[in-house]
Amino acid sequence: MTHRSFDFLTTLPSTFDDGHALRKFWRSSRRFFAFIILSLAATVSALARKLSGANHASLYRPYMWYCRNIHRFTGIRVTVEGELPDHASVLVANHRTYIDAVMVPSPHPLVFVAKAEVKRWPIIGWGGNAIRTIWVKRSSAESRKATRVEVRKRIEDDLSIIIFPEGTTHRGPDLLEYKMGMFKMCADGGFPICPIAMEYRHQDVSWVSDSKFIPHAFKVFGHRYIDVAVRFGEVQYGDDPVELRQRLRDWTAKNCLEMRANFDAQVQGGQGH
Repeated sequence: MTHRSFDFLTTLPSTFDDGHALRKFWRSSRRFFAFIILSLAATVSALARKLSGANHASLYRPYMWYCRNIHRFTGIRVTVEGELPDHASVLVANHRTYIDAVMVPSPHPLVFVAKAEVKRWPIIGWGGNAIRTIWVKRSSAESRKATRVEVRKRIEDDLSIIIFPEGTTHRGPDLLEYKMGMFKMCADGGFPICPIAMEYRHQDVSWVSDSKFIPHAFKVFGHRYIDVAVRFGEVQYGDDPVELRQRLRDWTAKNCLEMRANFDAQVQGGQGH
């Protein structure tokens, strides 16, 4: 199920015009300011809860508050198909940009698996630490092994896990290859996996190559709306990690291409602003 307090859409909204440069600059400025304030507020709240010994369900509340308000104050509109499981699962999604993390407000408390470099980022890294993100150094076999152990422990503690198995962001609409590690763990443990496909109306939302965060965020927040289509697939199981990985990647790739085509068709059809 999707969370009842989010105003998700069920059909794609109409296309729109961003307006002139001055309007875009003003929009970017106030949204970037809102992003910083909301990020700091959620981080402080989660850190305070963590220091007081709160359980993960309590730590998860600031994250949900953050997702809801980031959507509201930065113009994010999410069109959703399917439902997230309401039990502990491994959520597997393609990865386009840093705001992917606020597109999956699971009704079941979840933990992120993220690359270790993000841990050092101001605000985002602090917030990740506060909600007990599992950090993995992908170049280290020892770190990858420790991550799999920690993921298994969290699932056994009845928490969902979200991973981006491409290992980095990608413009799309195609996908990078999925890393094998988590699929082997899921196959060995018999864990349920929910595939997720995400595609943005504007492909410049993707954060790739050597783009700097602040200039890129300013550009993204300048759009009148940040439209994203999200599809949640059926929960999957499998005991063959190679087949499981391919099955989930194929489903995600197919749905990303379909959602890209739906966005493009709106433009080609001359849908009103």
